[in-house]
Amino acid sequence: MTADERAGIEPGHSRTTHAGRPLRLTGILLAALVALSPAAAMAIEGTRITPGNAQKARDSVVTEVATLPVVRPEFPVPSDPGQVFYLQRSSNSNTVVYAARFTQDGRLDPREPIVAYWRRFNTTGEQLPLKMIEDSFAFGVRARATDDPDVFRIHIVSYSERPATLRLVEPGRAELLLPVGGRTMRMAYAYAEVDESGMMPSVREVLVMGHDAETGKPLVERIEIE
Repeated sequence: MTADERAGIEPGHSRTTHAGRPLRLTGILLAALVALSPAAAMAIEGTRITPGNAQKARDSVVTEVATLPVVRPEFPVPSDPGQVFYLQRSSNSNTVVYAARFTQDGRLDPREPIVAYWRRFNTTGEQLPLKMIEDSFAFGVRARATDDPDVFRIHIVSYSERPATLRLVEPGRAELLLPVGGRTMRMAYAYAEVDESGMMPSVREVLVMGHDAETGKPLVERIEIE
């Protein structure tokens, strides 16, 4: 059973499809999938592919669903202060959390408006920082200021070409917005389905879950991997 089937996404519900042309993965997805050097491949926890083995996205479909899927209900779900997004993988329940940081008056901290770290749910559930290689090559997040002090452009270090937007909603609360199939998704979480039957894990598909920023309708972007 694929992650798509487990999430309860029915075939034929797609509203926006990007087929027949090469697709590159979003930064969040590449953070789940890619290590950029042999050292990184050995040091990054969990899902990775062999350096130089260019798995590519074959197709991307954005689907409007009735409720936001819970792909692995047995996995703990983080609910941390400032959390705007989290990443799960089928490998284990260890989860990467992305959380906004605020100043004392509730504005986004211009020095570091967003951070990424582990929740080690596979063991104690404790919060641990990313390893240096994970931060530099895979899961790390970077922010760039805009003319609006309440808005930052965000990208994952492994793929800077598809940025998201971190926006202050109200003092002490922010949201992460990503363009998907001509719509804007308020991101919630992503899930990478990993095939571990070979010598090295490979990714079969990735689901990105969130809500349409205009309508509030739940959205799923399903990305099939070659």
